Amino acid sequence: MSTRESIAFAEDLTLEVMDVDPGAGVVWLELRDDGGLLKSSVMGTGESFAYDERGDGLNLTVTRIYAGGERDLVDLELVSGEVVESTGSSAPDDSGQGLPVVVEGDSSLANWGLVALLVLLLAAWVCFGSRPGRR
Repeated sequence: MSTRESIAFAEDLTLEVMDVDPGAGVVWLELRDDGGLLKSSVMGTGESFAYDERGDGLNLTVTRIYAGGERDLVDLELVSGEVVESTGSSAPDDSGQGLPVVVEGDSSLANWGLVALLVLLLAAWVCFGSRPGRR
């Protein structure tokens, strides 16, 4: 999920990603219902976001925060709760609930630039560094 994407849960609960900061390793999550804000938290990887004031409750764990090519992303693991709808891309998991899918790769320009630089260095070493007898 990325900034401003949300997931709707049973009991009219909506979790929204307010901001993702991969440099600091934190994500800001807000849980809302029709009446307004219920809970707001800034969390790091491995931390849990729990709300048990209604129904079966809701429990999520932040599994990964990273800088994406076009946007920063957070990967959340649903421990308990029933997903109704997601504004991001979704695919069914083993339990049949639609959970956000996070793209695993990062195609940012900086990564491609690093790859190009390494290829050029390797080519230069092969062409100029491996010639025998030139001193």
